[in-house]
Amino acid sequence: MPPASIPRFLLPRGLPSAQALRTLRKQASQQQQQQQQRQALALSSTTRRSFSESPSLAARPKRVTDKSRILSQPDKFRPPSHPQRLVTPVRTTPAGQPVNYGRALTAEEREAQNKKQYPNMFPPEGTVMFKFLTSRWIHVWIAMGILTSLATFTFTTNFKATSPFAHLLPSWSDLITHPIDTVSQAMHVYRMHVQHESMRVREQRHRRVEDAEKRRQYRVAHGLEEAPEAKKKEGEMGVESGDAQSPVAADVAEIAAGGGVGAVAATAVEEKEFVDWEGKKKPVKKWLGIW
Repeated sequence: MPPASIPRFLLPRGLPSAQALRTLRKQASQQQQQQQQRQALALSSTTRRSFSESPSLAARPKRVTDKSRILSQPDKFRPPSHPQRLVTPVRTTPAGQPVNYGRALTAEEREAQNKKQYPNMFPPEGTVMFKFLTSRWIHVWIAMGILTSLATFTFTTNFKATSPFAHLLPSWSDLITHPIDTVSQAMHVYRMHVQHESMRVREQRHRRVEDAEKRRQYRVAHGLEEAPEAKKKEGEMGVESGDAQSPVAADVAEIAAGGGVGAVAATAVEEKEFVDWEGKKKPVKKWLGIW
């Protein structure tokens, strides 16, 4: 079997050829020349001096021969709509509308601008979303619907938790299949609940009245309170004896016995006295001529 030959790319190259050596020498000489030129330019720029000028003139800054106007740097960003100085712009738009800094807009352009949809802004007029957001009746209907739903849910939950007849209520699925029967049965259960609550409240009130009567009888039996019959008799005796008569009533009786209101008034004026609301006579006092 003959021996296998070794590929050429696996064999060592050996010494470089003459052409490769010439190329390497040429590249090295070019790099050296470029480096020398850079050093010469740097040295000449540092040591260069103008022989036509004196040292004092050379030290002075040169004047700017450019006659163009140089604007100063602003202290902050100022957009055209907010200049530093108050400038009255020429209004090309009617009063009450945004200022347009360009030419006057035509009616078609203004109409298109009003109907344009801007991002993150309120929808323009004439669109369905604008009518939905600005319609008062739609908002009222939504609000009342939500409130009615919440009230119905609260009432139903409370009724199921407190009523003893909650197990007689029909299911919600029957409302779709048999709505009339479901509503009538629910109303019948509600009437039963109302009657039950009325009976319970009536019994509770009757029990409270009985408790109050028992407490009163206990106080009467132990001498802590007088019997109602004795109180009634004492009241009748006081009215007959005249003890309950007020001072005003007594004075009125005296006035009637003495000849009427006119005589008493004349006597009071003569004696410079007056009768107050309690029936007492008091002297008339005057300050600065005023009674």
